[in-house]
Amino acid sequence: MSGTIHILSETLASQVAAGEVVERPASVLKELVENSIDAGAGCIRVEMRRGGTALLKVSDDGCGMSREDAQMAFRRHATSKLSSAEDLFRIEHLGFRGEALPSIASVARVRLVTREARSAAGTEIRVSGGEMQPPLDAGCAPGTVVEVEQLFFNTPARRKFLKSEETEAGQAEHQLRLHALAAPGVRFVFVRDGRTVFDVPATADMRRRIADFFGREHAEKLVRIRPVNAPGIRVSGYLLPLSEARRGRKRQFVFLNSRPIEDRFVARAVRDGFGGFPAGLHPALYLFIDMEPALVDVNVHPAKREVRFRRPDDLAAALIEAIGGTLSARVRGGGGSGDAPADAEGEERAALPRRDPEPGGDARFRPAPPACGAGEDAPELRLERPLSRPSQPDFPSLRPSGDALSRGFRFMGVLKGQYALFENAEGLALLSPRAAAERIAFERFLAARRRPVESQRLLEPVLVEMDVREIGAAHKLLPLFEQAGFRIVPFGRVTLRVEAVPAPLPPGRAEEFLRELLRAFTAAGGGLHRSRSPYEPFAAQLAGQYAAREDVSVLLRTPEALLSRLFACEIPYCTPSGRPTVIPLSLREIARKFQVS
Repeated sequence: MSGTIHILSETLASQVAAGEVVERPASVLKELVENSIDAGAGCIRVEMRRGGTALLKVSDDGCGMSREDAQMAFRRHATSKLSSAEDLFRIEHLGFRGEALPSIASVARVRLVTREARSAAGTEIRVSGGEMQPPLDAGCAPGTVVEVEQLFFNTPARRKFLKSEETEAGQAEHQLRLHALAAPGVRFVFVRDGRTVFDVPATADMRRRIADFFGREHAEKLVRIRPVNAPGIRVSGYLLPLSEARRGRKRQFVFLNSRPIEDRFVARAVRDGFGGFPAGLHPALYLFIDMEPALVDVNVHPAKREVRFRRPDDLAAALIEAIGGTLSARVRGGGGSGDAPADAEGEERAALPRRDPEPGGDARFRPAPPACGAGEDAPELRLERPLSRPSQPDFPSLRPSGDALSRGFRFMGVLKGQYALFENAEGLALLSPRAAAERIAFERFLAARRRPVESQRLLEPVLVEMDVREIGAAHKLLPLFEQAGFRIVPFGRVTLRVEAVPAPLPPGRAEEFLRELLRAFTAAGGGLHRSRSPYEPFAAQLAGQYAAREDVSVLLRTPEALLSRLFACEIPYCTPSGRPTVIPLSLREIARKFQVS
């Protein structure tokens, strides 16, 4: 049989490509806004009708295009941002594939009007379903306007997969907010069905851009992450207190080289930086990662949603150091530079997306943007008072020492023989004795990195025979056992000889404890993901096994002392596995539940 294989027509090939790039109005908006940012726009205006299916219009005051470039932009694989194979491994722009405009134009009616600042007249191009009409002269301001109408008019099957207009509009607005957070140095205007939804001015202070979208009260809770610089990597941003955690990751905003991303590897490293987190919850933060372009591959997904890191361990270490160091400083009472509302770092971050493309395609940083539109004044965010110092993560009265921390709490009693109930100026707090014991034990074992845990020698060494599948892992862990206060030596091919155990552990259960610890540690695949050192996940498992054997009634005999020891920990509010140790119930929350204004 011959003639089975054939070449797709240009229009059909573009529609196939559109299936990868154009899923819904939000993905159209993403591609167009990225092009505007790459063009050095100082103001980006987005207008939408009927969820973006009737009209999606993106206007910018960027560098604009010549007539030849405007026509070329609608051809597949055409781009101004790559010229050689080497460029693919050093991508410095948001858009680069050369598929966006032709893919959009193949499934919609598109009108493009553009003009370079040095040109006397602009260019207008219309494309309908992939068919381009001859270009026309146009009178317009410098920059580019792209109007996308009747999305999926010629592919009705795809249109059926769209959600309601409200849902599609919400997705598009979320996408625009992400880009506005990633590029605070650009003014963004969003108009939906003739109504202005937001108009946020350009700013050098990231906290002000966050306040524009989430309110002053939200912005005042922000704790600036202490920046970490590693070879080719810089981590900065803001954390929010534990009370702002959510079941999903909707409050986690991660930006890589000014590109919004969603990455599970980064999310795991964030959790590790927090030293674990309450089960089912995810910390809230605004995280900015700046990396050398050669260290990250953004070309692994057609819609550029996923990235691949070339040195993931280095990035994980930087994230853990930045977040863990910030939390440690806050718990110890050191706010310092973390509270500055505007600083050089904010100006540097705001400047990152401010590229000024030249005709040759190179990009340079430039100063503040021009006004958006003739005669318009960018609205200014006027604060009645400066953004105040953010509060402590959950207990605003926390101070450096454990004794000082616990003085503000008054023991009130025991609930059901399981929890200690405390009162302080903020309201009530429930303490889980076993969770507190696990956190205390974890930090005690963790301190063994600097000084070994005190051991108690067994009167009679214990011989532990291992499964042949476990003995290899056990031998690898022997240095960690030694650091934690164990004395264990190989004794035959599949046997270990336990001569001493850490002082806090009951000697009579050494074998049971050792087996459970090895089983838990190996089942977890080595413990916490990308921890600061191999010893940390080991210490976490060790502390968990130790706390599980603690008698709650014994712990509750001295609840004040237990609370003091807990607050002396570096990160007192959760166990290394993420379960909370103390649950606060503020007076404001109590009043709200009783419907008291």
